[in-house]
Amino acid sequence: MEKFKILIADDEYWTREKLRTMIDWESYGLTLLEPAQDGEEVLSRMETERPDILITDINMPFLTGVDLLRKIQEEYPDTIPFVISGYDDFEYVKESFLAGSINYLVKPVSRIDLVNAIVKALDIVAQRNREQREKENEREMLLRASSLIQDREFSQLLEQREMALTPDITMNSKVDFTGAKLLLIKFHDMSGIAETYGYDRNRLSLHLKEVIREYMHLEDVVIFNHIYRSNEFILMSEAESRLLLTKAKALSEELKQITTSPVSMVLNENTCSMDNIYQAYVQAVALLMTREYTKESVVLSTGTKENQMGNVKSRISESQMQELRTLLKSGNKDAIKKMLFEQVGMSHCDSGHWQYLEVKQTLRRIVSTWEECMAGKADKKQPVEYEGMVEAADKAVETLDTAYLCEVLEDMIELAADAATEGSSENTKEIVRQAAAYIDTYYYEPLTLSGLSERYHVENSYFSKVFRKEMGENLIHYLSRTRIEKAIGYMQQGSTNLAEIAFMVGYDDYTYFNKVFRKMMGVGPREYRQNMKEDGV
Repeated sequence: MEKFKILIADDEYWTREKLRTMIDWESYGLTLLEPAQDGEEVLSRMETERPDILITDINMPFLTGVDLLRKIQEEYPDTIPFVISGYDDFEYVKESFLAGSINYLVKPVSRIDLVNAIVKALDIVAQRNREQREKENEREMLLRASSLIQDREFSQLLEQREMALTPDITMNSKVDFTGAKLLLIKFHDMSGIAETYGYDRNRLSLHLKEVIREYMHLEDVVIFNHIYRSNEFILMSEAESRLLLTKAKALSEELKQITTSPVSMVLNENTCSMDNIYQAYVQAVALLMTREYTKESVVLSTGTKENQMGNVKSRISESQMQELRTLLKSGNKDAIKKMLFEQVGMSHCDSGHWQYLEVKQTLRRIVSTWEECMAGKADKKQPVEYEGMVEAADKAVETLDTAYLCEVLEDMIELAADAATEGSSENTKEIVRQAAAYIDTYYYEPLTLSGLSERYHVENSYFSKVFRKEMGENLIHYLSRTRIEKAIGYMQQGSTNLAEIAFMVGYDDYTYFNKVFRKMMGVGPREYRQNMKEDGV
């Protein structure tokens, strides 16, 4: 709770002490500063102490109370002053009010008179604060609206969609997009920073753009947040490549102070225009795929790393793929884990100089083999659950989180091998129910199998198995279904932007949200909302 500060100024010691003890200031949430002996002392302390209320005598040495009031009114207009004086002369009263005093109390002052004067002053301070907050809120709303329009319009260009809100994009910038360079800034894991901003996507986006703008410190620059991939920010500038790289490296270091997420920055040094921003973006994404798969932040440039795409290695051999098929058919879980995690190296792909693309391609080959082996033996529910796990694995790859990726793969192995069911104790059943209730409440958080297992002190694979047994679906599918149901609830409540809804239910990537939604509901979120409107929901 905010404490208002009060400063008393009087040249008489006993008056200062009487006012100091007349009210129990702390019990009312007020901070009484050390009283001042004269007006000059008040002025010397104003800059550092900034009292909200000043109680001053009129007749003081060096600087009179009236002169003090005039200086306060001129230099510190936010401070509310009132007078306590032994003089009831009309001229004193008149001059005091003209100089900004809101009250004039004549000594001796009673406790109730002092309280009433302070209450009046506090009301004025509170009203000013409310007005200031309202102005700040209004300004932030305008900035958010402006930011969102900018993000939407430029994001259409990156998606090559013809859905722009206005016929032409006109920004308050001198960048004409005839010779600009594109810098892609990708936050691989937005979970921590999203929590910091209360999962308010617009607020987070606006703040990160301000941070990027502040530390890049470039003239004639456009910065926008990719609305369909909210963990990506695009900077367009006509500055020299060398300067942009220097600024990007400095920004990378600064971002470590506000987020634990690894951040990839990719500078496409090829100049672009409005017509080929999409191509410039695709080139930047392609170069991003060549980064090492570690949790370290990196800055890449087409000028220094153009030919890395040709160096992509196949991390799983054809003989290993054949062995995987055989092991899947036999249901040998331990052998599958040993082969994938140790021999192929998925468990240490973040320390073995794998490229980002190599991890994605290896996962895709594993997934396709899984699908092939499961197609003939899965029950009706398993394919839906399996798709959810595959999508979770894709997401884990993007966050550069090897532990989570392996965790999802282990769950997939359990499902594919059709592990022997074990009866769970009543205690375990209760833990599963608690975990499900936790997901129902905190669905928007970055929930994982290992995180929930640790929370409820249960071993990962066993927890995964009993959760599936008790709930009728695996944990990842349950989480995805809960999030989609919550998203539908938000759709029914109003006209909130779909990208914002995705963020509110735990997806910082709209494309991923769209994919999960379509898997769950059979149609995409946009079509689903349109159907709701047509049905009058």
